[in-house]
Amino acid sequence: MFTYHGIADKIDISKHQPRAFPIFLLNIKVFINQQPCLSSTMLGKEKLPNHAFYPISMKSTLKTQTLHNLSDAYVAKELRVNPEYQRGIQWGLSQRQGLIDSLLRGYQIPIFYIHLETRTNNYTQAAESTAWIVDGQQRLASIVAYCQNEFSLPDPKRARPGTIVPVDPSNLPAWVGKKFQELDQEDRERLLIHELLVVEITAEKNEVRDLFIRLQAGTPLTAQEKRDAWPGDFTNFVIQHAGKPGHRLSQPKPFFNQFRKSAKRLTVADGEHYVDGHAEMRKFFAGLAMTIMLRERLEIDFVDIKGKTINDYYLDNLDLPHDDLGAMRVVQLLDRIVDIPKFASLKEGGPMTFQMAFHFAVLVDALDQGNYTNEWKQSIVEAFLAFKQEVAASRLHHRETRESLPHYERFGRLLSGSGSDTAEVIRIRHAFLLSEIYSKVRILTRDPNRGFDSLEREVIWNRDRGQCQNPDCNRPDRRVAFREVTIHHIIEHSTGGRTTLRNGILICPECHVNRASMQCLTKHFQDYITRIYDEPEDESLSSPLHEVQIDGDDDSLRNGREGIKIVIDWGVLDIDRATETIRRSNDTDTIVELLRLLLDTFRKPMRDQLTELPIVRFPLSTNPLTDFLNRAQNRPYSYSQIPGTDLYFCPHSQRSQKVERIKALFARLTLPDGSEFPDGCVTVMVEGSE
Repeated sequence: MFTYHGIADKIDISKHQPRAFPIFLLNIKVFINQQPCLSSTMLGKEKLPNHAFYPISMKSTLKTQTLHNLSDAYVAKELRVNPEYQRGIQWGLSQRQGLIDSLLRGYQIPIFYIHLETRTNNYTQAAESTAWIVDGQQRLASIVAYCQNEFSLPDPKRARPGTIVPVDPSNLPAWVGKKFQELDQEDRERLLIHELLVVEITAEKNEVRDLFIRLQAGTPLTAQEKRDAWPGDFTNFVIQHAGKPGHRLSQPKPFFNQFRKSAKRLTVADGEHYVDGHAEMRKFFAGLAMTIMLRERLEIDFVDIKGKTINDYYLDNLDLPHDDLGAMRVVQLLDRIVDIPKFASLKEGGPMTFQMAFHFAVLVDALDQGNYTNEWKQSIVEAFLAFKQEVAASRLHHRETRESLPHYERFGRLLSGSGSDTAEVIRIRHAFLLSEIYSKVRILTRDPNRGFDSLEREVIWNRDRGQCQNPDCNRPDRRVAFREVTIHHIIEHSTGGRTTLRNGILICPECHVNRASMQCLTKHFQDYITRIYDEPEDESLSSPLHEVQIDGDDDSLRNGREGIKIVIDWGVLDIDRATETIRRSNDTDTIVELLRLLLDTFRKPMRDQLTELPIVRFPLSTNPLTDFLNRAQNRPYSYSQIPGTDLYFCPHSQRSQKVERIKALFARLTLPDGSEFPDGCVTVMVEGSE
């Protein structure tokens, strides 16, 4: 047993910052030295109540009590609750679970304050003591409730998907998901003998009141400000990139200039305090960073962005290596998003809300991570601003007429209210955003094959007679040895050019390093390819969404006279969209657009079917070179990629066969609820030009 006198004598308040010591230690220093009050300068803005101070008679002693003894005393009502100092059982389940988890991990929890009140028994005239809880009732009530098996500890494996941060099952402690009686005997015993710090005080009633007020004093903190005080690398990561005024690590990224910083005023009993205007921004960034990092690590699309989920992520990432791929992806997103053309115009109509910014950032991340050319950057801001304006207009329309337009029903309405920060609702909003923006953004897919393989290199070398096709090449006779072969993409891969024989040309290594010269020769190379193959240039050279024509399908519109036309009646499918007609410049593109709409609308259930059922000749495939192989010629049939996916479609067949097989496909497909596609919802026909 020891008293606080020894501790207090070692505290020199003048040497420390205002928040350097727990408030109770500062108060003890005051009581022991019989100082009337802590000055406001000593505590910064935390000015304590200025009330009358009573003569000092308080004595305090620090003791340890086992958890078992303290909880037994509470249950037996030998340790009593004074309503004057308590406000009822207010802790939620997650707070109780967190406390027990901390105890099982061996952490020390805050001190309990017990007032020992002595009075004389009127009958026996003997002195009797009553123990009152001054501070610690919530903790003690939670301990007792757990020991009486009133609740279990959380178990990530049983939680609803997206409600807690995924963890490695191999790192789960033995007590997850268990009530007290279900704990291993060793854990039960260790919990019961855990020593808790208790301060026993004897004092006049008003001194106890004064102590309680001082213990409760302090500036109210938001949940995010509490996280900012936690140790760990993720805490520093959030503060560094989102900003915290006055913090040594604060280097906010320009991305956050899109938002208005405002100090949130909090009114409390002892004055007015101000929360720094970046606190909500850090909370937003913590949720965004968590989402992007989980996409990188576990390929999870969305999780709840609730306080508990964010708290769990902070604790799960106390150690965040500098080369963590998820963290690097987040920083890359913050840096690249501000380089998008017209990014600054996102402030049109006022700064973006955090929710709109979240969806924009996730959209940009998906495009940036995908195998796309940079074409989307030219139109993404305008498309998003148009969507933002549609949402605002639909909300105004609803206020005036009470009519729910699609932008309100499937996005605007879901931005607020209960559940708006859950994974399920976020997913619904983002799916609607994608469905509205996709067609307005020019998204071109790069050929997944970046380089020419050995066979293609040999074919092109022989086709070009071993000569560099740069007419200004300085080599003798422009000769290129086979071991030096360098194949140049006529339409550059980064802008959507395919890795095909018709988009490749032989160039010597010296000429190939001069990219500007190669770009100037594009027309010359295309004319050469046209002469070699004695036919018009293949559209696949300029667009990755057109199929590779290597097997002469009956596909293109003959002089505009006829082609496949597909009509989708979304209303029959109970989907709030206008009837849609699909007819492109060739049959393949028409069918590709149909497949894209099906995949975008019905997601994984449709993907599972389209990769199993033949579309025309084959199901959709992620490996067209082998799955669409023409064994007679030892090369693949023609194929096209479905935009925004890793799936490819083989259109090889005559037009009449395409029509019949697409009709047969819808006779076999089912909707996500297991029902069949209704008759008449999709019409496939051959039609002449209008």
